[in-house]
Amino acid sequence: MKIKEKLEDFIVYEIADIFPEGKGDFSLYLLKKYNISTWDALGKIAKKLRISMDSIGFGGLKDKKAISHQFITIKKGPKKDIKTKEYELIYLGQTTKPMSKDFLLGNKFEVIIRSFSVDEIKFNKEVSLIKQYGLPNYFDEQRFGSVKNSKEFAVKEIIKGNYEKALYLMLAEGSPADIQKTRKLRNCLKKYWGNFKECLEFAKIKWEKELLQFLIEHKPSKRTFKRALNLVDKEYLFFLGNAYQSYLWNEILKEILKILEIPYFKVPYLLGNFYFYKEVHEEKWEILRSLKLPLPAPKLNFKKETTSLNLSQIYDEICQREGFSGLKNLRTFIRGLIFKTYPRPAVVFPEDIDWQKLDNSTVKLVFFLEKGSYATLVIKRLYYGYQNS
Repeated sequence: MKIKEKLEDFIVYEIADIFPEGKGDFSLYLLKKYNISTWDALGKIAKKLRISMDSIGFGGLKDKKAISHQFITIKKGPKKDIKTKEYELIYLGQTTKPMSKDFLLGNKFEVIIRSFSVDEIKFNKEVSLIKQYGLPNYFDEQRFGSVKNSKEFAVKEIIKGNYEKALYLMLAEGSPADIQKTRKLRNCLKKYWGNFKECLEFAKIKWEKELLQFLIEHKPSKRTFKRALNLVDKEYLFFLGNAYQSYLWNEILKEILKILEIPYFKVPYLLGNFYFYKEVHEEKWEILRSLKLPLPAPKLNFKKETTSLNLSQIYDEICQREGFSGLKNLRTFIRGLIFKTYPRPAVVFPEDIDWQKLDNSTVKLVFFLEKGSYATLVIKRLYYGYQNS
């Protein structure tokens, strides 16, 4: 199976509850981008218009290797279209509110899968099963870009008190944005870790420069590295914390499928295996289909639990596997590193799912997903489910 072999093989259309009102301080645009991340596109727009990134409102981050369409707003932005090789800004009109994730409804996807010879009857069966039973609503690999090289979480090391290792993972292995201007710094830190003077010239982001300067001026110690962590950009810390919560959430959902004794097949991903089911017995389905699991956080309270799963115990057990005594130990004393929680459905149902065979080895899929869910999971479930049929 091959996806994203060509740019036009993966097309995303953002669906949002925002529209031109004919008035307001915010210019509303449709951003169409080609083979560039949302962050990089917004950065180039800000540079071109000589504005701060803070004046740009957007809803979600779209895949880099794709043609994607999403809404953005710019406070007092130009009332005209802008076109470059990597993106287009199509001016739609004025609105009174900035675009944000609160206005996101979901995304429509058009995906072409190549090198995939299918039997139509067998594949239709898999599509029917997804329509009836959905699929586990895991966070997919895109969520874990900050650990794609090391496969280790800096936040986990902070919780365990390994502050120097945590700094190494977030500065040398990871990045707040995987862009060219941070790559030279990461490569230098891998080579000269501990000799921070060698890498200071490559620090182009203000907080990274200040952090390296602090490490240069202070003797290496556990206290020094802990103090240095307080200089890390708070948004980046929150992003790293959220990625670790997402990994734990995946593990919790996998454990629940095992506890419910739902038959599953394994699908490999960056951090292990996903467990996907095909059918679910009616009694177990009653529990699973309406289950909402909060992202793990130390202040979670399960006193009002409405299922027989004993979620409190499951969450504690997953934390114990990570080396913590329980959920309440999922905490740090680093400013900005907080674990916010919200309920996430355990099951997602792709809507209006349809497919067609373009030739003997090419399939086109079309479907809609609610915000926060991953199209790549739908593709994995269908492909590996078909292989296991």
